[in-house]
Amino acid sequence: MSTHQLRIGTYNIHEADGDLAGRQIEMLAAHDLDILSVQECGGTGWLDSDDPEVWEGTGPVLERYADGLGMEGVAARSRADHRHTALLWRRGRIRRRSTNDYSRIAHRTFAQHRLDIDGIGDVNVMAVHAHHANGEVRYSEAKHMARLAAGPGRAVLAGDFNSVHGRPRGERWAHLAEPDLEPDIDLLPDYMLSSQALFDAAGDPVLDGERRPVFDRRPSKVLQVGGFIDVAAELLPPSRRQQTGAFLHADAPRRLDRVYTYGLSPVAFETVDDAKAQLSDHYLVIATVTVP
Repeated sequence: MSTHQLRIGTYNIHEADGDLAGRQIEMLAAHDLDILSVQECGGTGWLDSDDPEVWEGTGPVLERYADGLGMEGVAARSRADHRHTALLWRRGRIRRRSTNDYSRIAHRTFAQHRLDIDGIGDVNVMAVHAHHANGEVRYSEAKHMARLAAGPGRAVLAGDFNSVHGRPRGERWAHLAEPDLEPDIDLLPDYMLSSQALFDAAGDPVLDGERRPVFDRRPSKVLQVGGFIDVAAELLPPSRRQQTGAFLHADAPRRLDRVYTYGLSPVAFETVDDAKAQLSDHYLVIATVTVP
């Protein structure tokens, strides 16, 4: 691999532990990642503390993943529940300079990590797990990400966005990628529609040509307007963008797991297919980027 390239993965591990964690580590190690964003890191084994004021740290489960992958890492506490997020980076090539905690403006965690990467320099990296049940919170979280993670320099947002990709309307945005194919909203039970459907200013659901509610794409659009590139959407037409999550429950499978970059050029994107979701209810996705 070129020293100016970076392989970035994101994976919702679905609170894996024991033998399942070992099989996940084996799978992840086969993909030669430089950076890995991990979500649903269950329990205190990632932070090694029950103290709610200890929002950042490492624990034995995190160390197990890091050692198995030849990485170092840090977890950030979820403010909402026990499902934390973590960021891991390649040992030797990458050094963590600092971590800023913005979690009090997010549902779970909002930790921005400043990394120094050989061949690239400073990059702000955020491990994302957006709100699963509140579209307004997801929208707000995306606005904060766009404002805080970018600015001068380079940035990466990687994680489970719990939303679908879309392109802003208007000629100004015509150069951006087309939206993903619409998920099958008929798969959703009624109680989930309120958290996934888009509503207009009057509070009524926005309907498609077949009079069915459409998914809320605002978080993705906010990030695009903020200058972030969705790597999969940049490189692949909608028909080739694979669904990455929501396989095991009464849900509509969607491309929930995404990598956005700012100031870095996308080179390749892949979804690691786990056809029966045997390791998690999400797939690993990997973006390769380079310095423009």
